[in-house]
Amino acid sequence: MAYMNRGKEEVSEYAKLSEDLGFAAVVITMDTVKPVKIGDEVPLSTKDGKPRRGHKSTTKDIEWMKQQVSLPVVVKGIMGADAARAAVNAGADALVVSNHGGRILDFNRAALEALPEVVDAAGGKVPVLLDSGIRSGGDIIKALALGANGVARIFAILAEEMQRVMVMTGAARARDITNAILFRDDWGGARAL
Repeated sequence: MAYMNRGKEEVSEYAKLSEDLGFAAVVITMDTVKPVKIGDEVPLSTKDGKPRRGHKSTTKDIEWMKQQVSLPVVVKGIMGADAARAAVNAGADALVVSNHGGRILDFNRAALEALPEVVDAAGGKVPVLLDSGIRSGGDIIKALALGANGVARIFAILAEEMQRVMVMTGAARARDITNAILFRDDWGGARAL
């Protein structure tokens, strides 16, 4: 995933490395420092204590990335119709509706709320993915009902996470999971991992 505020030289280097390593796509995040839409200023950031130049997030970043690699270019951080149309018109191969789990601005609207607007604006030209706010099977169904693509990946992620926890706790099968894997407090009651 490329964060455009890191500077084009660094982003290009990582994008080309991703292509060499056989990655399926390059994702550019357009709103990592604050919830911005395409065209807004990204504030200055620092790395290793040295100032880095801020970068204005524009559709030219999408066009530029398309010239850097032959991989599909996915644009993350789309939260509205205008940004969706701009990204698609600039050549984005897919959009990711994301408010970064609310970590950037906790009172920003939910990605699930923005999803129908983005799907409509994309007009079926590119897949629209969702990466925030999925906490249950019901949320997956809502995302599908609102037009999200690629939801099967969520099932795979949850299955991989469950398998990893089972391995770490020594449970070979689901029926082997007991409260013995839970931490116990001083009162003898089980509490979650």
